[in-house]
Amino acid sequence: MNWLRLKFFPFVLLFALLLACSNDSYKEYLSTLKDLGWDEHTNGDSLFVLFTSVNQCLPCDQEIQKWNEKYGKSDKVLLIVKEKYISNFENYITTNSINLNSLQDKKGLFRDKELIPFLPYKIVIIENTVKELGELGND
Repeated sequence: MNWLRLKFFPFVLLFALLLACSNDSYKEYLSTLKDLGWDEHTNGDSLFVLFTSVNQCLPCDQEIQKWNEKYGKSDKVLLIVKEKYISNFENYITTNSINLNSLQDKKGLFRDKELIPFLPYKIVIIENTVKELGELGND
């Protein structure tokens, strides 16, 4: 019987470690969003987060426009724009008629903390987990 316990112990330990890491990742995402000025009480059960910069490819901008048309002014989608200068950020939002809730990431916090692998990118935060949806503009 002890042999059986020892055989399954590594799997149980790995599973527990994965659960703990995913919860830490979730907390790190929320903390970083709050650092950018996000109010977590404004969204419902899930939040789609789109990460871009002001200099992205046409397919990325087209996908952002699809999200904008469907979810503009909704609390379900948040656009994070990596841009150092506020004037460039505001110009990007205005020029593209973006109505999505948007935050400026002046320092590239999500990339610096390695929470996303590259720009442009998209995730969904749901049920205390973060699910990576992949590259923005690559349906």
